[in-house]
Amino acid sequence: MMSRSNEAFWWSLFSAGGVMAALFVPGLILSTGFLLPLSGDPEKNYRHLQSVLSGGWWQWPLRAVLFGVILLSFFHCAHRIRHTLMDLGLRRFELLLKAVCYTAAMGGAIVAGVLLVSL
Repeated sequence: MMSRSNEAFWWSLFSAGGVMAALFVPGLILSTGFLLPLSGDPEKNYRHLQSVLSGGWWQWPLRAVLFGVILLSFFHCAHRIRHTLMDLGLRRFELLLKAVCYTAAMGGAIVAGVLLVSL
């Protein structure tokens, strides 16, 4: 009899995180890391970005999308790190690696969520 595995769940989070990271993270890095700082007064640009994230009807949908991108990117990273460490010979610590990696991803997502709500 085959044992049940929850590996498909983690692979689906890995896949979704990879897609989100590939689609949205380069745009976020380009806009917030290069275009905003290089386009005039940084203080004015920061205030504009803060007003976009904290005012109007779009603030909660935008924050939800940012949270989704961050959450799935963290799980993508955790899954990749876990499997890399297992490939490096730490397969006997699979349960510990799973617990540490996914707990860290969830912790990072919670911190990101708290920061997004507190904007």
